[in-house]
Amino acid sequence: MRVHLTTLGCPKNQVDSELMLGMLAEAGYPLVERAEDAECLVVNTCAFIDRAREESVDTILELAQLKQRGRARALIVTGCLTQRYGADVLKELPEVDGILGTSDLGRIVDLVRQAAGRHDWATAAPPGYLYEARTPRLLTARVPYAYVKIAEGCDMGCAFCAIPQFRGRHRSRALRDIVEEVETLAARGIQEAILVSQDTLAYGRDVPGNGDVADLLLALSDTRMPWIRPMYLHPAHANDRLIARWARARVVPYLDMPVQHGDDAILKSMRRAVTARRMKDVVAAFREAIPGLTVRTTVLVGFPGETDAAFRALLAFLDDVRFDRLGVFTFSPEDGTPAPALPDQVPAETAAERAAVVQGTQDKIAWERGQALVGTVQDVLVDGPSEDPAFAWEGRLAGQAPEIDGVVYLRTREMQPGRFARVRITEVEGYELVGERA
Repeated sequence: MRVHLTTLGCPKNQVDSELMLGMLAEAGYPLVERAEDAECLVVNTCAFIDRAREESVDTILELAQLKQRGRARALIVTGCLTQRYGADVLKELPEVDGILGTSDLGRIVDLVRQAAGRHDWATAAPPGYLYEARTPRLLTARVPYAYVKIAEGCDMGCAFCAIPQFRGRHRSRALRDIVEEVETLAARGIQEAILVSQDTLAYGRDVPGNGDVADLLLALSDTRMPWIRPMYLHPAHANDRLIARWARARVVPYLDMPVQHGDDAILKSMRRAVTARRMKDVVAAFREAIPGLTVRTTVLVGFPGETDAAFRALLAFLDDVRFDRLGVFTFSPEDGTPAPALPDQVPAETAAERAAVVQGTQDKIAWERGQALVGTVQDVLVDGPSEDPAFAWEGRLAGQAPEIDGVVYLRTREMQPGRFARVRITEVEGYELVGERA
């Protein structure tokens, strides 16, 4: 039975998909790139916010139509949507033949094996799955980077976030196992390991004798992996000792630290366990300890109780810190979280207007940052052929995480994908840069 898998959502979902594909390949199932060529369709869904759920349902329905008119005999839905709403999926979407949550990815092989007929199998078990370095994994993207999940779940309990409901409490992989995986990836030619989890700075705290995230980074510094990039760093966990040890580790000078807001009353209502002043100090300390650091963040506007004064406090905070890169989102009420029941809900139109103001402010900062690079020579990791036909290749600086931070378009045709090149930056195009071999 030929299998096609569609992945939606975040890099953590991509890792789950690659693990399921690895298990299916090891079990002997042929994998196909086109859904039209498959006899079994699998979609790994996201349920983080309402837009993600809508995309998941739309994709399921599109694949169901393909099943009706094509050669596919089965449609399986996996991931966060089914972990959170499994019974509803089976009830409301009779086109689905089987479902699987996030808590036991290894059962995907049995589910595909039984997929010739409808199999009402919902994984209701609490999340507890952690993969290991030797778990079969099939890297799906033809790029020189790979995501490595170092932990799963979250204990922070932010008022707007439903992730603990379907990803469970924080649980860390063993340090030695992560090191083994990164070494294996380096041996396969991967040039960048991107460490992801729901709460990366909480890594290791739940495993006695394992070591914390700084121990992990120092251990990974001894591997052959050229670039190591930790993501999703909660500012409440940062301290001077961590920063000092972080600066000793061989990681790219890049900090991904979602602040969410800059007004203390909103931060308290969000249950972020940190103040605006503390976040300013943390970012300043990281910048002082790590020369040339690029700092990325995300902010959430339109949270209940966000008054005009609170929004002005956020803008003042952003103006003080001047993040190099920033993503802005509007509040999405999530079932089972405290935020939807809070008073003083902000109209969606107001939230959208505020998001546009934040983005416009950040656009100016990004332009300034890009202009400062023009004429400099930088190390660029060549990811592959450019999506823009005007350029031969595209790659990234150390200060550009894949898929979220823009790219460097490369004019020089004599480049080798999956390798580093010395590049002179010549132009700025919005959030993208243009360069040529130095």
